[in-house]
Order: sequence, then structure tokens, then C-alpha cells
Amino acid sequence: MNAHPTLLINGRKIKANPGDTLLDAGFANRIVIPHDCCTGQCSTCRVRVYDGEVDDEGTRDGDTVLACQATVSGNAVIEFDEVPLAAKRSGTVTAVGKISPDIWEVVVTLTKPLTYLPGQYVKVSFAGFPSRDYSPTLRVDGTCELNELVFHIRACADGAVSSEFGRRIALGHRVRVRGPFGSAFFRKGEGRIVLVATGTGWAPIWSVARAARYHQPDREMIVVVGARDPANLYMQPSLDWLRQTGVQNITLTCTGRRADGAVQSGRPTVHLPRLQENDTVYVSGAPEMVAAVEFLAGIGGAACHADPFTAATGRPRLSSVIAGWVRQYASSGSMKTGAEHENPHPSPTAAA
Repeated sequence: MNAHPTLLINGRKIKANPGDTLLDAGFANRIVIPHDCCTGQCSTCRVRVYDGEVDDEGTRDGDTVLACQATVSGNAVIEFDEVPLAAKRSGTVTAVGKISPDIWEVVVTLTKPLTYLPGQYVKVSFAGFPSRDYSPTLRVDGTCELNELVFHIRACADGAVSSEFGRRIALGHRVRVRGPFGSAFFRKGEGRIVLVATGTGWAPIWSVARAARYHQPDREMIVVVGARDPANLYMQPSLDWLRQTGVQNITLTCTGRRADGAVQSGRPTVHLPRLQENDTVYVSGAPEMVAAVEFLAGIGGAACHADPFTAATGRPRLSSVIAGWVRQYASSGSMKTGAEHENPHPSPTAAA
């Protein structure tokens, strides 16, 4: 083995030590690969290996690996997406209110704007409460000021944070923010863009949808959004805006109470088109749904972007997810392609 393999990281040649993680090899040479959890869960540090050898440590997905886990084993050519560096900001809560029976819209006004890419997430600490990961987004009508961060947060009766909105966390409450993180941000491309979300998973997906319509207005877009209770399909104004910009393929679903009118019954994945190689998929919601959509995208050869951060419970077992699809298809007779997710990761925009 080469005592000091050569890595070419985003065009910069460095020497590395065998056994070092790609993340540490970069750090040692003043190259900061975007990262967050460093435990292999968040996918922020996923990099492409274009040539050469690395020990993927079980994290390989196509030609990509996680830099916090994969180690140097030989010469290699590596590339990662350039994203804004994580920074710290302070601010205050300037708006907080319910936008559906179970979902809060919380607006934080920062003392200095924070740069992030549509779809990324940040770590938010309301003074006196534990930190949570939420995805900055826009209000459901599409508005947001330069120094504002808008969050959609599911109310949890026993949540250490969300149970206190409108009570201990109210107007004027001090907030600290660190980020951005995540790799499921909008990228320009060809082919269809397929957006899938449940619950407050709509927060990052709404950011991606807006960016896509502004940057590539002629690109075909397919949107599938769902909730357990149709009363929590709070994104209706957002979907109206998308329709006004020419998006015709929009499906709303629910899995709990019986759906009425334009809301379809069943999980979002039952209503997905068959994913194809030139599709680009963005998905956010319950972990099982994210895992299912990723699997379906893999079958069709589609690129799939998600930040499946599940700090509390870990990723769902794929075998259990597949078993669920089999039961689902057997009962519904549908073979479109299917699965579900209810609040992003539970990191960005969930676990409260």
C-alpha cells in the first residue's frame, strides 16, 4: 500500500494517510468537506468518488460515499458540492401561530442574514430549550424577508420544544441558529423533477419547488404531498402558486380520515409515477417514506435527494419497508410505485 496516497479533492491535490477518513484527510489539508453529525446518519458529507480507491465502510450509494466514515486506501479523485459554510446567527421570534391543527409556523428574525441553499436545514436553539434541526422555508404564500427564517413545525403534545410554542416560546423569545447543513438542496438539471413530502416535510420541498420554478420554469414538475389527516394539508396556498406557474401534476393524499374532494386516499408512494433514469427526486417526511422513495428511485435509476437524519430512532430496516409495500400493493392492487413519510427526517422540521 502507498504510504501516502494522493487525493484529488475538488481539483486540489493532497497527500493523505491510509486509514484516515476522507473528512479528516481534508481537514488536515485545510479542505472542509461539508458535514454535520459525523456518525453516518445525516448524509451531509456525501462525496463522489470519480476514480481510484477508498474503503467505503458500507456507505456506498452508486459512486458516492460518506466522507465521515469512508477511509483512505489508495489514490482517488473525489468531488463534493460547494455549499455555504456553516455559520452561527442570533435572532428573536417575530411570529408564531398555527397554520393547521397540528402545525406551527414560526418566524425567526436574525440580526444578520444566513445564507443557505433551498432544501438545507439548520440547528435551532430557542433559549432555555434543547437544539432541534429544522428546514428553513417560506410562508405558505411564498413570502420571506432576507433576514427571516420561516419554519413549519409539527406540534407534539410531549415535545420539549413544540409543546411550548405560544406559551413559553412566544414573540421576542431569543434564538440561536447554526448551519446550514444537508445535501438535499436544489440542483439544476434535465428531465422531470419529482417532489414528494408528507406533513412538515413540505418545508424543504416547498423551498426546492420555488427555486426550481424560478430557475427552470420550463422543467416538468410532479408533486405528491400527503398527511395522515387532510386537515393538516396546510400547503394548499403553496400548491395554488405552483399551479399558477404551470405545474399541472399535483396530487394530495391522506392515510387517516377519509379524504374528500381532490384529496386521494393512500400513501404518497401509491400515487407516484414510475420513476425513470432522467428523473430527479426530492423527498422529505417520515423515515419509512423517505427510505421507500429512495429504494424506488434506485430501481428506476433516478437521482434521489433526501436528508434522512434520524438521530433518535435510526433509519428504518429496508426489509420491513419492502414488506409494507407488498401488503400495500396486495390490498390496493396498485403498481404505480409507493411509500410514506410524515415530518422531515425527524431532524429538519420534525422531532420537536
